[in-house]
Amino acid sequence: MILTRALISYEIAARWQKDGGFRDSYSWHKRIWEAFPGKPEAGRDFLTRLDDTGEGFRLLIQSPEQPTRPDWCPENEWESRPISDAFLSHQQYHFSLLANPTRKRVTRDEQGNRKKNGRREPIVTREDLIAWLTRKAAQHGFEIDTSTLKTIPRPRQAFTKKEKSTETRHHGTHTATEFSGILKVTAPTLFQQSVRTGIGSAKAFGFGMLCLSPLPKP
Repeated sequence: MILTRALISYEIAARWQKDGGFRDSYSWHKRIWEAFPGKPEAGRDFLTRLDDTGEGFRLLIQSPEQPTRPDWCPENEWESRPISDAFLSHQQYHFSLLANPTRKRVTRDEQGNRKKNGRREPIVTREDLIAWLTRKAAQHGFEIDTSTLKTIPRPRQAFTKKEKSTETRHHGTHTATEFSGILKVTAPTLFQQSVRTGIGSAKAFGFGMLCLSPLPKP
């Protein structure tokens, strides 16, 4: 895997006008695709995370191949480095995860039968957020030390997506929560796969990437 860090100033983000610039999360999504020229969107295999540092934007890209620096990022603000297999072999990590926690709302038809495709709603209470992350951790090969866990609400991310064929505009919103704390790996192979593929929904919009810092053995 390759981890790339790009720093984008507020000035660049405000003035870049090509194809919608950086106006919302979908625009960022399109800009990041420029780092993988000739790669069809259906084959998307990378994760991203965007943070406002107070001095500009820090973009992280985790990908199986080396990305190409787009022209909107200055050369001296673009850095890529490989992630060694040994990095993913530790037992404990401090982690940070920007996620879009949701749950499916049960809907029923006129006869009272449960419909297959219910609407998804954001999870917002700390108790429910912890339950969501605990469940995801068990599915992805690790467990959370809840005594260290922080749940930090992030601003909602509204976006507009235009269909190329019909010019129809679709509007959406993602509710973001940052989780941080200490995790313990319980199933190494499953955990390593989860690091590569991400956790939760809306990965194309910058959610689901596990940012890790190894901890010494207890």
